[in-house]
Amino acid sequence: MKKILVPIDGSHNSLEALKWARDMAEKYGSQIIILNIQKPVSYITPETISLREDPNLFAKIGEKVIDAGLEAIKGTTVEVKTEVNFGDPAEQILDVIDKEDVDVVVMGSQGITGIKKFLIGSVSNKILMHSSKPVMIIK
Repeated sequence: MKKILVPIDGSHNSLEALKWARDMAEKYGSQIIILNIQKPVSYITPETISLREDPNLFAKIGEKVIDAGLEAIKGTTVEVKTEVNFGDPAEQILDVIDKEDVDVVVMGSQGITGIKKFLIGSVSNKILMHSSKPVMIIK
C-alpha cells in the first residue's frame, strides 16, 4: 500500500479518519494525501459576500482545514502531501483517486440521516458506490 487518500472537511469524523490513515501509513510505509474540497456556492451567504472582498477566501478556508488535519497527525514520520481543490466534493475525490492512483481511501462518515440522506446522498456514499479503489469509512 503506497498511497492513502484522506479527504477531510474539518469535521470530527474526517479528522478521526486521518488518524486511522496515519496509523495505517506508519505500519505500511505509505504516503498520505490529505485532500480538502471547497464547494462553490450558488446562493448568497456571508462567504459569497466576502468573496467580493477576497477572491481567495475559499482557498484560505481550505488551507485552514488542511492545517487542522496536519495538526491532528503532528509528529508522524510518514510522507504527507496536501491538496485543496474546488468543485463538487464527490467528483473531485473520484478524480484524485484516479489521478494519484491511490491504493485506498479513508474518510469520515458525514452523519447525514433520514430524508436528507435519501434526497441528496452523502459524499462518502457516492465514493463507496463509484470508487475504483477500496474505501474505508470511519464513524
